[in-house]
Amino acid sequence: MGPSRCIWEGWTLESEALMRELSTWLLICTCFGTWVGLGDSVQGEGGGLGAGSFTCLSNNILRIDCHWSAPELGQGPSPWLLFTSNHALGSKHRCVFRASECTVVLPPKEVLVPSDNFTITFHRYVSGREQVSLVDPQYLPWRHVKLDPPSDLRSNVSSDYCVLTWSVSPALEPLTSLLSYELAFKKREEAWEQARHRAHIAGVTWLTLEGAELDPGSSYEARLRVQMATPEDETVEEQCYAGQWSEWSQPVCFPSPQSPARGPLFSPRGQPNSSALVAIAVFLLLTSLTYLVFKLSPRRGPVGDRPGADWQQKG
Repeated sequence: MGPSRCIWEGWTLESEALMRELSTWLLICTCFGTWVGLGDSVQGEGGGLGAGSFTCLSNNILRIDCHWSAPELGQGPSPWLLFTSNHALGSKHRCVFRASECTVVLPPKEVLVPSDNFTITFHRYVSGREQVSLVDPQYLPWRHVKLDPPSDLRSNVSSDYCVLTWSVSPALEPLTSLLSYELAFKKREEAWEQARHRAHIAGVTWLTLEGAELDPGSSYEARLRVQMATPEDETVEEQCYAGQWSEWSQPVCFPSPQSPARGPLFSPRGQPNSSALVAIAVFLLLTSLTYLVFKLSPRRGPVGDRPGADWQQKG
């Protein structure tokens, strides 16, 4: 019994040591998993343990809007995101949630530029203690852009076409060539799901709807949205803006153009007017025919050269 008892006690001590070691590893793995969960971030999304995910989009000027996928309805202070600039010391901005949304408005001197990047942390109170978790250590606003809708959309209807114009924020004027628009237009009595679309409108703040695209005697509505265009040459991917479409602009109403017999010689885009070309062609044809008839008709010479001139003189 002695040797057996010693063996049993040795096995018990060894198993206890293994259990302690296993418990230590489980604790380490649990802590590591929790740390990874706190720091998880994919394209500006992340969150604390059980906090859900966050999506933050900038208007590329002074505002960042964030959405929280799992808002909490607690009695304590509202949770918030803290944006800490990684290159401007002391620059910190709170984004306090109201339900699932929060907004950061930066001061004018901190207008967003491509070099900006932030560390985002999530703050909330749990059992009376502040809990902080990492959302994104390198948030780049220019990679997560949702612009404001185009403003001041107007229409100018002439005899053969309708010209639509809109405005760009002064802060975005240097980026005009990188703005891509999409137009939707429809009859006023139709739903927007039935609207026709014109996309890939880049680098301009106007476009023309030809009268042939619109039914005579009808009233139309048009609206516009914008996003940062993706350059065709993406050799340097990290320098390209990225994001999503803005919301639609306020619609503008306009009547369809009435096409009289006469119209301007050239359209706003510099293309000749078809009716004017027809009129010019008819005029040139008639002029040419008149000239040919005049050239081919027999000419009358002086009286002395005409047959019968001698008879007339003798008589």
